[in-house]
Amino acid sequence: MAADPSGCFHSQIIEYAPVWVNTLDPEGRVTLWNRAAERISGYSREEVVGHASIWEWLFPDSDYRAAVFAEGQAIIHEGREIAGLESIIRTRSGEQRTLSWYAQRFFDAEGTLLGASVMGEDITERKQLELRAQHQYRLQEVVSAISAQFADLSADAVDAAVVQALQRLGEFFRMGRAYVICFRPDHETMDLVSEWCAPGVAPFLDEMQGIPMEAHGWVTRQIRQGHPVHVPDVGALPEAAVVEQAEFRRQDIESLLLIPLISDQKAFGLLGLDSVARHYEWSPEQIAVLQVVADIIAGTFARKEVEAELARQARVDGLTGLANRREFDAVLERECGSRREVNLALLMIDIDHFKPYNDRFGHQRGDDCLRQVAEVLRAAAHRPTDLVARYGGEEFACILPDTTLEGARAVAERVRRKVESLQLGHPDNVKDAVTVSIGVSAVDGGRSVAPEDLLGEADRQLYRAKREGRNRVCAAGL
Repeated sequence: MAADPSGCFHSQIIEYAPVWVNTLDPEGRVTLWNRAAERISGYSREEVVGHASIWEWLFPDSDYRAAVFAEGQAIIHEGREIAGLESIIRTRSGEQRTLSWYAQRFFDAEGTLLGASVMGEDITERKQLELRAQHQYRLQEVVSAISAQFADLSADAVDAAVVQALQRLGEFFRMGRAYVICFRPDHETMDLVSEWCAPGVAPFLDEMQGIPMEAHGWVTRQIRQGHPVHVPDVGALPEAAVVEQAEFRRQDIESLLLIPLISDQKAFGLLGLDSVARHYEWSPEQIAVLQVVADIIAGTFARKEVEAELARQARVDGLTGLANRREFDAVLERECGSRREVNLALLMIDIDHFKPYNDRFGHQRGDDCLRQVAEVLRAAAHRPTDLVARYGGEEFACILPDTTLEGARAVAERVRRKVESLQLGHPDNVKDAVTVSIGVSAVDGGRSVAPEDLLGEADRQLYRAKREGRNRVCAAGL
């Protein structure tokens, strides 16, 4: 009997079809396994045909396998047809692949059920592209939310907003840490200034301050050149990064991404993401979007710095660098309005015969004299709570919280002696040198006092010092 050429042709089509083709008997055993099925699954037809164990290999999870097997039984015994059903298989190499299935049962010429025919299209790459596109879209939504949050942000709200942005990014990428590091003005050290950590991940905010930049030169050199540092595998770092590698391993970091923070075309810090205890590789598209976040943070930090500098300038005397009259009035009002169980003292200081000095030597030398006296005052009243201000012209003032009258008198006397020892020549003064007169007032702890009362008494004592011959300290308590 001659062979059926059409049957041979159909067999060749099935054998060399680009899609997975197999058939099952009524018991779910494989009866046909084409080359595409071998290629995709990694299992040969000799291992598969006549057996049902292939389903345990492809679907090792018992619950998932039971659901897939139930679909197969419904095809064979209930006549259900499947089109586009997606499932994930595990190949012989351990790789996961996504397939879209098309299946129906078939019969012989007499109508006897032979089983089911199945075709599978490998859609792994397509699914990955779809997931990547969805992930990128969600990332852009996160960045849009961050951008909206930073719009018109006040300077005092910046730090909290940065931490919230770090949390958004950390949770989106399922990171262990997200953080911001800023370089100090000397460009020799850097500080961890903002940090978010996932639950169970150790924070380093308190520990990572004043980090030497040269000790992490492999990273910082790239950041200062404006280049992101993308490390999918810390174990694959070059020998030049041996210091960084040791530090990353100490922090259980497997992968990380560092993006420069740039202002005025110079990197002043970085935005970092650490993948702890698992590897992660960022796509170029993700890095580009994260650069937008870094630019938002960098711009906000730069604006905050400008606002802080403007605020500082509004409180500082431009010539001496001391507090100005406005700042002095505000601090004195605050100190008098919140009297605690401590003393409060005030010094009023005036350079003796400053106008003749200025007229004789000129404004430039007069300004230099003011700056030198200011430095003496700054050194004498050096506690964080002390305030030294230029009160006006050649007059200065010192607010000394938690200081008794005698303690303030001692500070004033040190100032007087130190100014005299500067030996700034002043022919129109009694000592032939620049001197100061100082008035001191103080109030005991627990007593309320109005700013004008404390100031008025110090001013009276100043003029008393001048009447009594200048270059002296006069003091009185309230």
